[in-house]
Amino acid sequence: MSIRVISATEASRTFSVILNKIHYQGEHYGIKRGKEIIAQIVPVAHKKASMKVTDLNEFFKHLPTIDADDQVAFEKDIELIRLQNKFEDESWD
Repeated sequence: MSIRVISATEASRTFSVILNKIHYQGEHYGIKRGKEIIAQIVPVAHKKASMKVTDLNEFFKHLPTIDADDQVAFEKDIELIRLQNKFEDESWD
């Protein structure tokens, strides 16, 4: 797994998000101050995250959001991908 290097300032401003990514997605972070990586934050143990279906709505409420400009750009990217990947109707018969 590669280490995502971020500044100490970014780490302090997004600490909760970073902890969630470490816990749920197994990401590894290097914390940089100036030009030097001074710390690493990595998962303690790799375990499969699980949750109850009844907890999904609460989980989705706390996911990061996408701003309006990025949302429009994302929609355009998806449409472009769809246009570039039109497949002919293939029969499996």
